[in-house]
Amino acid sequence: MRQYAEAWTAMALMNGQYVHWIDGACRFNPARVLRCFPESFPNANYLLHNLFVGRGFTVHQFASLVQRITSELSITAAKLIVVDGPIVMHLDTQVREREARTLLTRCMDKLTQVAKENDISVIVITAAKAHSKRHKTLLEIVDKQCNQKLLGKRRRHGRATKMWLVHQPTGTSGFREQWSEQETLQQTYSRIIHQQLCSNHGEDINDLIVLD
Repeated sequence: MRQYAEAWTAMALMNGQYVHWIDGACRFNPARVLRCFPESFPNANYLLHNLFVGRGFTVHQFASLVQRITSELSITAAKLIVVDGPIVMHLDTQVREREARTLLTRCMDKLTQVAKENDISVIVITAAKAHSKRHKTLLEIVDKQCNQKLLGKRRRHGRATKMWLVHQPTGTSGFREQWSEQETLQQTYSRIIHQQLCSNHGEDINDLIVLD
C-alpha cells in the first residue's frame, strides 16, 4: 500500500505543498516517489526539497519525531503527513511490552490531535494481519485512532495477479487499475489512486493505510 502514499506525496509536491514523511521501518526510498511524477514534469528532483523525511531507528527516536511534528508544521504548514511502519520499532524485544503500548498510544494520540487541529491528512502505513500477540495489541492501538482504511491483498484474477482493494467504512472494493505503456497525467493519477468498484468483499487482507 506504500505506493499509494508515495503517489499522494508526489501529487502534494506537484501542487507546491510540503510533506512530512516519518519512517519507522527504514523503508523510505525517494526514487519510488520520483517514479510517481510524469516524465514530462520539469524539475521533479527539485520538488523533493519540499519532502521532509525523519527516520526513527529506535522506538524513542520514532516517538520524538512524532512529538515534535507540531513545531515543524508551524514552519512548513504542510497538509500531508505520512507515517510508515509505526509498529516496527515497538516490536523490539528490548522494549518492554507496557512501554511499547504506552509510547505507541501517545504517538497515535498526537497524530490524531495534529490532524484535527491543523486540518491535515495523516496517513499511517502498517500491516493489518498480526503475527504475534504483541503485534495484535499494537495494531489495535492504531486501529482505534483511524477513521478510514484502505486495505489491499494480491489475488489471482484469471491468469494474472492483481491488487484487490477494500475501503472502510464504506465497504467499496475492487481491483486496482493496471499500468499502461502510455499515460496522461490524469490517467496516472487514476491508475494509482482509484480502483474499479465492485460489490464483493475480498478475503485475507494483508496491508492497510489509515487515514486521519
